[in-house]
Amino acid sequence: MSDRLKVDPDIDFVRELHRAGGSDLKKCYQCATCSVVCDLSEGSTVFPRKEMIWAQWGLKDRLMADPHVWLCHQCNDCSEHCPRGARPGDVLAAARTAIYREFAFPAFMGRALASPKALPWLILVPALVLLGIIFSNDALGFNVPPPETGTKGGFFKFFLPHGILEILFISGNMLIFAFAAVGLNRFWKGLKSDCAGDGPRFIPSLIQTVIEIAGHGKFRKCTVNATRSWAHLLVIFGFFAAMATAGLALLDMTLLGHAPPIPFFHPIKILGNLSAVTLLIGGGTLIVRRLTNSDKVGANGYADWLFLIVLFVVSVTGTLLQILRQVGPFELAYANYFIHILSVFFLLWYAPYSKFAHMFYRTLALVYSRSAGSAARGAASQASDRPDGDPGSERTEQAA
Repeated sequence: MSDRLKVDPDIDFVRELHRAGGSDLKKCYQCATCSVVCDLSEGSTVFPRKEMIWAQWGLKDRLMADPHVWLCHQCNDCSEHCPRGARPGDVLAAARTAIYREFAFPAFMGRALASPKALPWLILVPALVLLGIIFSNDALGFNVPPPETGTKGGFFKFFLPHGILEILFISGNMLIFAFAAVGLNRFWKGLKSDCAGDGPRFIPSLIQTVIEIAGHGKFRKCTVNATRSWAHLLVIFGFFAAMATAGLALLDMTLLGHAPPIPFFHPIKILGNLSAVTLLIGGGTLIVRRLTNSDKVGANGYADWLFLIVLFVVSVTGTLLQILRQVGPFELAYANYFIHILSVFFLLWYAPYSKFAHMFYRTLALVYSRSAGSAARGAASQASDRPDGDPGSERTEQAA
C-alpha cells in the first residue's frame, strides 16, 4: 500500500494564480492531453500535467521549486488542444509570474510591479530624478540651443552636466543587479529535482542553455503560436543591440573624445538603427497579435502588457530621437528625449520585478534542469513523486 500524503492547500496562492491569468486552472481533469501535444514533454515527463494539479491543489512550495515550469515557452499548443479549456499555458505563465514576485528583493517591489495602482508612483520616481537633474543644470531657461550643437549645448546641456546621467545610469544598474542577484540566489537555492544530478556542470550547462535560448530552437517547435517565436527573437536581438549601441556610443565620446552626433553611416549608428527596426517589428508584432488573436497568444495579463508597452515606447522614442534632433521642432525633440530616458530607466530599474525577469529566471532554471540531468531524461518527475507528483501515470501512457 502506497504511503499517504497530507496536502495543505495554499488557497491564497490559487487566488494569486487566478489573478495573474490562470483563472481556468480548475477546469483541468487530468486527461494528459497537454503532455501528449507538448513537444517539450519528452520521455517519461508528465509536464505540464503535474504542474496543473499542483496549481489546482495550491501546492505553492512545489511549483516554486520546480524548474520545469520554465520549460514552457507559452506555445499554447496545450491550451489549443485542451478539451476542457483549462489553458495550461496561461496557468504556467501565471506560475512563472508568481515565482519571480516571490523571490523579489525587496519584496514590496514585486508587489508594486504587479499592481496597476502603483504604476503612477513607479513612473513618478524616475521622472522626479530626471527633473532634478534638469533643474540642477538650469536648463529650463528657454534658451536651450538646438540638439545638434555638440557637447556644449543641446541634449548635453539639457541633461548631462558632467556626465551625471551616465553616473546615475551605471550606479543605478549596479544596485539593481545586486538586488536581482539576491532574488536569483534565493530561487537557485530553492530549486529541486529528483534526477540523479549526472548532467554537465554549471558552466557547460550555462553555455548550452544560452546557445539554446539564443537560437530559439525549442521555441520554433510551436505550431499554434509559431509567429511569436521569430517576433520574440527580434525583440531579444533588438534589445541587446540597443544596449551595445548605448555602450559603444559612450565609449566613443569618453575614450575617443568624439563629439555627438554620430554620423549616420557610422557603424555605431547603423547598429542603433538596426536595433530600433527589429524592436519595432518584433514588439509591434507581439502587440498586434495580442490585440487581434488573444486566445492563441494567451497570458494577456497586466504584467505582459506593461512590459510590452514600455519596451515599445523605448523603441519608438529612440527612433524619433534622431529624426527630431535633425528636423525639429526642437521643443518636441527635448520632450521626446525626456520620455525616452524615462522609459529606459523604467525598463531597466524595474527589470528584476517585471516580466523582464523571465530572462534571468528561465536561464537559471534551464541550467539547473540540464545540470541535474533532467534535460537528457525528459525533465520529468517520476511516478514516485505522486500528487505529490504524477497521479494516474498509467492514464498518461494510455493517452500517449
